[in-house]
Amino acid sequence: MNEIATTDPVVYLGPEGTYSHAALLKFFGSDQTSVPVDEISHIFDSVQSGKYSYGLVPVENSSEGSVTQTLDSFDKYDLSICGEVMLRIQHCLLAISGTELQDIKRIVSHQQSLGQCRHWLAANFPTVDKVTVPSNAEAARIAVTETGTAAIAGKAAADIYGLSILEENLEDVHDNTTRFAIICKDKGQGAATSKVKPEICRYKSSLIIFTQNEPGALFNALEPFKNHTVNLIKLESRPSRKEAWSYSFFVDIEGHCDDANIQEALSDLTRHALEFRVLGSYPAASNA
Repeated sequence: MNEIATTDPVVYLGPEGTYSHAALLKFFGSDQTSVPVDEISHIFDSVQSGKYSYGLVPVENSSEGSVTQTLDSFDKYDLSICGEVMLRIQHCLLAISGTELQDIKRIVSHQQSLGQCRHWLAANFPTVDKVTVPSNAEAARIAVTETGTAAIAGKAAADIYGLSILEENLEDVHDNTTRFAIICKDKGQGAATSKVKPEICRYKSSLIIFTQNEPGALFNALEPFKNHTVNLIKLESRPSRKEAWSYSFFVDIEGHCDDANIQEALSDLTRHALEFRVLGSYPAASNA
């Protein structure tokens, strides 16, 4: 397990019972103290201000794609990634005790969770209203108070909020997994306190590349990685706030930024007059 040792609370997207909370406990351990907030931007604010040393944010889901609010926040804030954790997502249908499937008139959940169960919902509840709420735990809290309302959330939420599990494994993709990042202010912060031995780790690095709206811009951004045999494992574009029709490219690569071939690739990026920012190098998480 990739761990960072800290006695300080870790801020995450709450409330208790969310998948973010489960990912936090998986990464830091069951004894870790934590502080829930209700917006991803509040996690970045809290770490940027120094109020908390670490935050945990969702980055992408294997079936629904990237969490754009997180990517845009990396562009806005000067923070680093110092770790990551993968969490297998298993959705349940929750309702108050005594509820039957035919009693359900409304289903509430986070937007991503509804998307991850799209086919199951279409097959089983095609005419029932589906309502988006800020988190799965919030959906569970609503289901506690409303007869005929069911929530899509994890088993932990059922335990915390006293709900019955009506159905399990609702997700359309069996190996549905969400990737979370540990954010901090200092790129070396995670490496300095990590319990993982570098010699037995596979490393991953993340960066943002800023390009202009001109022919060959993306080619110039990617060619140095090919030329220096750096494996790109993620490429995602987001509109840049610098000017209209300019873009930020979020790139994940295999290896550590101290590796010679990656250093050479980044040097070539500089020679292409491309602006970029390294978000960090950190032990790659296991999918288990």
